[in-house]
Amino acid sequence: MPTGDVCDRLARIIHRLSARYGGPQFSPHVTLLGSCVGPRRDLICRSARVAAALRPFTIRLEEIDFLDEYFRCLFVHAALTEPLRKAHQAARQAFGHEREPAFMPHLSLLYGNFPHSLKEGILAEMGRRLDLQFKVRSLHLYRTDGEPRPWRRVASFGLK
Repeated sequence: MPTGDVCDRLARIIHRLSARYGGPQFSPHVTLLGSCVGPRRDLICRSARVAAALRPFTIRLEEIDFLDEYFRCLFVHAALTEPLRKAHQAARQAFGHEREPAFMPHLSLLYGNFPHSLKEGILAEMGRRLDLQFKVRSLHLYRTDGEPRPWRRVASFGLK
């Protein structure tokens, strides 16, 4: 999750888009691995193991894009750098998600089901790039049942 000025800027973009188009509010984040299920204690232990294996690294945000998917309606690609790839691989191994689809790191800007024309219009207004970067100094485990509003942080782990 970004912090400081980068977090504030991204949160304003997400808030503006959500308010304008009726999408849900959520905090800016790059998901390292989703769909982790199991006992809370086990998920916390696995997450702590992943965090212990990582060093702080930088995430670079680049091209804005969209898909016909609710949670990747409008997003900005995160450069798949070697540290980010290694972090994702460590999470896959820790959670036994070896057969996951290819990793496409991104930071969502809008959730929802909107037509291509609307998303193209947003891109024309915003531009197609969002050149920002932030330092990753911690890993967060969230409970993400259903819509974003009730998503809750379960635990956070600092990177060494």
